[in-house]
Amino acid sequence: MLRRLVAASCLALAALSLGCAGSGPKSDNVAADVVTTDYNDCESRAYVSTALIRSAGEAADKQQEIIDACMQEKGYAIK
Repeated sequence: MLRRLVAASCLALAALSLGCAGSGPKSDNVAADVVTTDYNDCESRAYVSTALIRSAGEAADKQQEIIDACMQEKGYAIK
């Protein structure tokens, strides 16, 4: 739970700070609520896709891969 909150906060903060510098999401002027909505959508996909994985470490790794791929599909730069 804490990891999701930290990840979402970091992503939103990065999008806000990098958006002003010209890097970050490929779309110009992406609002923080849009970034949060996109991230939450990707996170939901990840949790549904890994629901049957029993190993917590393996599930977390796979969830992060899915989130990264999903955000890239939505046009965000993954670092």
